[in-house]
Amino acid sequence: MFEAHSINSWYLFNPAPNLSFMLRHGANLTDVLQDFTINSRGFLISPKVKKVLNNFRLMRHQYFSAPVKTKDGSHNYSWLHLCDLELTHQINFAESVFFRTEFTFREEQIKLDSFDHYQELKSQDKTAAFGVELDEIVLSDKFDQSLDLFTFLPFDDNVYITQRLVNAFVDNDIQGFVFERTDKIRNTNANKSYSA
Repeated sequence: MFEAHSINSWYLFNPAPNLSFMLRHGANLTDVLQDFTINSRGFLISPKVKKVLNNFRLMRHQYFSAPVKTKDGSHNYSWLHLCDLELTHQINFAESVFFRTEFTFREEQIKLDSFDHYQELKSQDKTAAFGVELDEIVLSDKFDQSLDLFTFLPFDDNVYITQRLVNAFVDNDIQGFVFERTDKIRNTNANKSYSA
């Protein structure tokens, strides 16, 4: 439990954390499982999902061994750990729409000039209440358009995937993901249109 709680999206880990999970009574063993003990961006995935993902371009990431125990035995799952703050620097801050949050509750719209500007405002917060949420994302010309899976830390809880990755999940009968088309991203090709 301690190692699961220590995982965060700001760092890559070496050595990898020692993870193990137990499937909740009554839950179904799907290819993607929800986990509430890890407070970072990522997914608890089966070998089948990992095999599909190995054919696509993902943001910087790591896989951690994360066996899932059920009444039928142990299953060889992995935690897909997403960690790339550089992607946040590839947002067009001037044109994107941000909202200030207080203890995760949305307050008023806020202007940010850069990620450094966010860090400056965050450093002034003595109560750990201050946060920022992306409402509309405009990508800069620096953004890597070839990525099939990405997120924007720490401004967005969504993980975005391309239509071709959605198609691969469907073609391989991957169970456990929910996809929603998003109109949150501008200045990018039409493939980057789903959050998982």
